[in-house]
This record gives sequence, structure tokens and C-alpha cells, in this order.
Amino acid sequence: MIIALLASLLTQQAVPQEAPQIMAALTHETVEIREDFAGTELILYGATRGLTIQDEIVVVLRGPDQDLRVMQKQRSFGIWVNAQAQEFDAVPAYYSIASSRPIEEIASRDALVRNRIGLAQLLDESATQATMDLEPYFAAVERAGARDALYTAAPRGVEVLDGGLFRATLALPPRTPVGNYTAEVYLFREGRPIARRSTSMRVEKAGIERVVYEFAHGAPIIYGLFCVALAMLAGYAAAALFGRR
Repeated sequence: MIIALLASLLTQQAVPQEAPQIMAALTHETVEIREDFAGTELILYGATRGLTIQDEIVVVLRGPDQDLRVMQKQRSFGIWVNAQAQEFDAVPAYYSIASSRPIEEIASRDALVRNRIGLAQLLDESATQATMDLEPYFAAVERAGARDALYTAAPRGVEVLDGGLFRATLALPPRTPVGNYTAEVYLFREGRPIARRSTSMRVEKAGIERVVYEFAHGAPIIYGLFCVALAMLAGYAAAALFGRR
């Protein structure tokens, strides 16, 4: 009986443990922004292999990058004036995190920093003047993004289903920037990511919005002159109309 038990144990050890894996896909590959666009929701569906009850899932949706210039206001002789400026290179114009539990309960700050998860870490990397106190600038960027729902966090936005399946809900606000978006899915175990998967989508203008957008970006000088002429024409029409009355 002992021999049979040892043989059973050796057989179990010979079978390799299944490596954790993630599969994920978004419900939309392209989101079109038209005149009546009021925001929309994206659903990311996924499946995991080798998932245990202790594992957690984090989903990060990142939009196109932009350069930012943040001014700090100071009071001088009773007047608020712009003081020292901070430049940020390649900051995501949209950044959303959804997780199966609050992110601070899933991993330590050091682990998040190492894996470049979190807006604060990205801002710290993109800052051009690392010698100054950056916390007020970080807070200003996050407030501006949160005001337009461009920077969001859903601590329990990932729902883990039976059989290793999961689902995350991500919201795109009315002022969603156009461009390429990347969704990164992380499987965390004991505070560190053990598997990762990425998928992508695109947000683009459609209809009359696309015509105006392409005109403004393709020929900005002509577009500016056209807007000035249109404003002058509207003012002249209004003056003529009210002048008759």
C-alpha cells in the first residue's frame, strides 16, 4: 500500500501545473462619435486558465497620449497669477482602471509602480522637471480629468464569474478623445502579476463630426478663417434682423 501511495505521489508531481493565462476581448473594436454622442459603455469579456480563489483581476483602459502644461497659481499683491509651470509628455488623455477588489488591496504601491499601473506613476514618468514638488501638479491633472470623467477608477468594476470567466464594465464619457485605445488585463496573485493580456480599439469621429474634425486638423488656418468669417456673418445677420425691428 505504501508503494502504491508513493507511485501516486510521483505521478502527481510529474504532471506539470497549468500555467495561468488570460484571454480578453472588448465588445467594440471601433466607437464612433457622432453629433448626438452622449457617452457609452464598453464591456470587456475574458477567461482565465489556472485561476485560484486568491487571484484578482485588474483592467486598465488607456487612451491616446497628449502633452500637458500645468500652471501653478500664486497670490501676488492680492492678485492670482500663473507661477511655475510643469510640462508632462505623453500623458494619457483617457485612463480608467477597473478591478475585482480595491487596487490598494490587490498589490503594493511598489508592485503597481514596477508594472506602470496607475495614473500617478505615469505622470511621474512623464514629468519634465523631476526636482520640483510634483504632488500639486498631479492633483491638478487628476482633478481636471475626473471632472470630465476621463480619469476614473472602479474598485469592484471587474466581476469574476464561474469557470474562470470575468467581465469588466468601462465607461466612455461624452468628451471621449479620438484615437487608439489599449486595454491591459492583469492577473494578480499574492500581490504580483502572473499573467497579462492586451487588446485594442479605436475611437473616431463619424458623420458631420468627422468632416469638421478632419477639416480643422487638416487645414487649421483655413478652418480658423472660416470660423471667423462665419462669426462675422452671424453677427451681421443678427444686427440686420434686430435693426429692422
